[in-house]
Amino acid sequence: MKYITYFIKLFYRIRFWLIIAPLVVALLVFWKMSDTPRNYTANCSIYTGIITGVNILSESGITTTSYTQGSMMDNLLNIITADQTLKQVSLRLYARIMVHGDPYKDNKYIKASNYRFLYDRGLVIHDLIDKSSTNDSINEQRTYENLVAYETNDPNNYVYGIYLWNLPYVNRDALHKIEVKRIGDSDVLEVSYTTDDPGIVYQTLLILIDEFNKQYQDLRFGETNNVIAYFRAELKRIGKDLEASENLLTDYRVENQVINYEEETKAVAALNRDYELQYWQSLNEYHVSDSIKRELEKRMQLHSEIIQNNNLFILYNSKISEINEKLAMAKYYPENAIPQPTIDSLSRELEHNKTALEKALEKMGYIKYNKEGISNKNVIEEWLKQVISYKKAEAELKVLNQRKIHMAQKYIHFAPIGSTLTRKERAVNINERKYLAILDALNAALLRQKSIQMNSANLKVMNEPFYPLAPSTVSKHKLLTIGVYLGSLIFIIFFFLIIDILDHTLRNIFKAEQLTGNKVLGAFTRQLSLAARRYNKIYTTLSAKTLCNSAITYFNPNQYNIVNLISNEPGEGKSYVMKQIAQQFTERGFDVIQLSWQDEFQTDAQAFIQSLNLEQFDLQGNNNLKDKVIIVEYPSLKDAALTSNILQNVSLNLQIIDSRRTWKNKDQQLFERTKEMCNNVPIFLILNYTNRDAAEDINGLMPPYTFLRKLFYRISQLGLTANDKPLHNA
Repeated sequence: MKYITYFIKLFYRIRFWLIIAPLVVALLVFWKMSDTPRNYTANCSIYTGIITGVNILSESGITTTSYTQGSMMDNLLNIITADQTLKQVSLRLYARIMVHGDPYKDNKYIKASNYRFLYDRGLVIHDLIDKSSTNDSINEQRTYENLVAYETNDPNNYVYGIYLWNLPYVNRDALHKIEVKRIGDSDVLEVSYTTDDPGIVYQTLLILIDEFNKQYQDLRFGETNNVIAYFRAELKRIGKDLEASENLLTDYRVENQVINYEEETKAVAALNRDYELQYWQSLNEYHVSDSIKRELEKRMQLHSEIIQNNNLFILYNSKISEINEKLAMAKYYPENAIPQPTIDSLSRELEHNKTALEKALEKMGYIKYNKEGISNKNVIEEWLKQVISYKKAEAELKVLNQRKIHMAQKYIHFAPIGSTLTRKERAVNINERKYLAILDALNAALLRQKSIQMNSANLKVMNEPFYPLAPSTVSKHKLLTIGVYLGSLIFIIFFFLIIDILDHTLRNIFKAEQLTGNKVLGAFTRQLSLAARRYNKIYTTLSAKTLCNSAITYFNPNQYNIVNLISNEPGEGKSYVMKQIAQQFTERGFDVIQLSWQDEFQTDAQAFIQSLNLEQFDLQGNNNLKDKVIIVEYPSLKDAALTSNILQNVSLNLQIIDSRRTWKNKDQQLFERTKEMCNNVPIFLILNYTNRDAAEDINGLMPPYTFLRKLFYRISQLGLTANDKPLHNA
């Protein structure tokens, strides 16, 4: 808290510096800057419509990422600030100035002084300035075309140097001061330009907007048209390749009679699977029937040979075999497409021959019994059944063997076609993908072209540039003046703060206690002059009262009390302090004895210390000892050395310090040694010749009690919400 109070009082002490010095510096800066050229600023806003504007891409549902949107806006910023754009602005602005400028009168194009400056330096190209037409716009365009035609890449060419030399208003450095920025995340670009000629500011922005639109359209449309031409040429070339590969594929399919290779190969595989299953099934039936037939023939013995040699048996058996073979052909060769009535007729004929064969066997009655008289009917019926089954399986195997040869030919036919078709279809697919990719790219380029056309139409000036009537630097002058004022104020504060921190003058209580490490008990003000001298006596009395009030608290009530006044240097005001506190003690009823080494006849200061005997003052009796105060003024420690018994056999030691002088390291060493010699006897500092504000830290508010002084005192004591009673003059 004491540091806050210290800073408040520091500011109050340097209040006149804080008020007057920054104000003087600010006025000087404002006065000096009043003669500087005034700058004029013009602004305009351009709506691009690239992101939020309606175009073909957005209507078709195609969206762009934030990165793409940022890149698009950056491209616009780069186009408007590119050297190519600014160079065209430079030549067009120079042509406009030369056509519309007036050497004797300021106009909306240029000041007369600036026109004379530019005109006088362009003597070599005066013949390029065309003013033959009554229409200044035509003159301006002709002048611009003359400048462009005259320009060559030669450092000695004047037109070439208009943009690159240090020619004001139209050179590269001047035009690069044009500020272009995007307003937030919107589609709007803000363009701002500042210079000391309002006409040039206005005309530069008008030309820049027009040139920006031209450069943007030339760049975007030129790039897109080249891309579209490339895609169309590629689309035509790849289309021919695609058509050739498709024709080759078609010819190969016709040549090999393949309509759908995958379906046909699946059908062949299915037929082969069915063939394999039927073949093994028929082969199994063939072997089973043959085995059973042979077993039954063994049981029938000679009867089987008789039956097999029978003409009817041979006839019907042959017919059954022939019919089974035809039915197998109809079953396993579906591609032959035998009509269903024919198949039904063959089935009926087969059943008829089976029945006829059974009846023929029944007529052979002599074989109904064997030689043992056992009936052969059941055996013969089973044997006949197996014979028929055997013939059926035999016919099917014959047909299936032929089918096997046919299936092998199918595989031989389809096997090489598959790989060839794959290669030809892959070639067609590759060309088709290329064609579609180029077609998509061409469509995207065409959409992009239309979108650019719409976006170019969206490049609209929201806020037209205005002709500045008032300079924009007035506010800057004010801001600079305020900045100088604040800078001076801060500089003064830090300057005095550093001085105060480094200063070893004990001008106030805070500094005295910080530097010495000891408490301050009292403070006496210096003698004021002029109108304030009427308060000198009041200040002295208040300081003496405060010191005596504090000193009494250290007195012993049962004996006389001795107060030592010491100092490091002579002339620090010990006699003055002794006189004032002696008067105060006397008024309070104390019997005061004043002893000063200056009142003795000894000229040697050390002799006074050695001859001093305080016990002689205790001869009047012990009853009044408690009301007796002995104030002893010793010579300065620079001239004489005090002993420990002098400093310890007293009630209080007061170190008098002149607050106007520097507290040196030697002073601190003397004080610390004196403090050690005092042992348990208190020693305090008394500041003399202080200013009124420093004395108020101990004595309280001192007159005059004006409103401002009372307000500052309350603030310095951090009584921010206090409601103190008003003080009256002493």
